Amino acid sequence: MNYLGHLALSGENEDVLFGNFIADAVKGNSYHKFNNSIQKGILLHRFIDHFTDNHPVYLKGKRRMYADLPKVSGILLDILYDHILLKKWKDYFVKEPSEFIDSCYEILDAKIDLMPEKISYMFYYMKKDNWLLNYQFEWGLYKSISGIEKRITPSIDLEAFKTILNENKAAYFSEFDEFFKDILNESASYLKRL
Repeated sequence: MNYLGHLALSGENEDVLFGNFIADAVKGNSYHKFNNSIQKGILLHRFIDHFTDNHPVYLKGKRRMYADLPKVSGILLDILYDHILLKKWKDYFVKEPSEFIDSCYEILDAKIDLMPEKISYMFYYMKKDNWLLNYQFEWGLYKSISGIEKRITPSIDLEAFKTILNENKAAYFSEFDEFFKDILNESASYLKRL
């Protein structure tokens, strides 16, 4: 899951949501410096990543990209899943996606002083260009991938990704439902155990 997926799986606690959002920049045991609820969000993020990376449906989706995009298939599938989540949002949530995303921006803005510098820099552009809501559009999906390509090695063959998506769109959308139902249940259960 990418940013939107993580935020959507955070539950109702604002500190958990914040912790889930910043988790990629919090290494090892350094999460102990945050309050208990933010720690839970960081641990939830790690659980979601582990669950996702080992889910058979997710692995099946990644395998479709291996021939042309072997080293970036996970990154691309995470972003694609945010795109599909927005397309299927009403199947899982009552609140409108724009309302949910605006509330996330507001929560994160209020805690910006606690954000690791790398995340706060990224968040500025995320909010300014409304990445999360724009994931719903194919142009937003491709723009996000182009932005990531500037920051990683190896480069991403966007045309190869477009071809894979166009040839397998129905399968990705169908598989997403199975995956997301599982991760919704498992992440909620994990959060209760924390």
